[in-house]
Amino acid sequence: MAELHHAEDNLAVRLHYEENDKEDKRTAARDRKRKGIFRISPLELIAWVVLITVALALMGSYIFGRVEISRLYSERAQLESKLAVIENENISMESEIAAKMNVTKVEDYAKNNLGLQKLDKLQIQYIEVETPSVAEVKENDSEDIFVKIKHRLDVLKEYLGL
Repeated sequence: MAELHHAEDNLAVRLHYEENDKEDKRTAARDRKRKGIFRISPLELIAWVVLITVALALMGSYIFGRVEISRLYSERAQLESKLAVIENENISMESEIAAKMNVTKVEDYAKNNLGLQKLDKLQIQYIEVETPSVAEVKENDSEDIFVKIKHRLDVLKEYLGL
């Protein structure tokens, strides 16, 4: 019986060692996988840094663009409101000018401030012009020979239709 007990102990010890060996192998494999995941070559690290930098730069420029668009829209809205105010002021000034330029107000200003008065029909005098106002072109007799030749050539061109 002692032999049997010793044999069982050996079998139990062997099974125990085999299980521990399998567990140790699994743990070692997990450790290798973990170390392999986080282990990056320097070239891969540089590539990741460049990729992340480019992504951040693109995202930053996109955000900056949106902020600028928003600023320009708000500036446009402010300018449009100022334009509306100025247009309203212009309309009111035009109506004020039209009211001041009324014929009765102009006549009143001329009478009261300038001392002017309307003309009566007796104050109007009509003037007759005896000669018609016509201008005549007088030719110069003292033209030189070259000017006379030019005039003759102009007449000839006109006659020929050139």
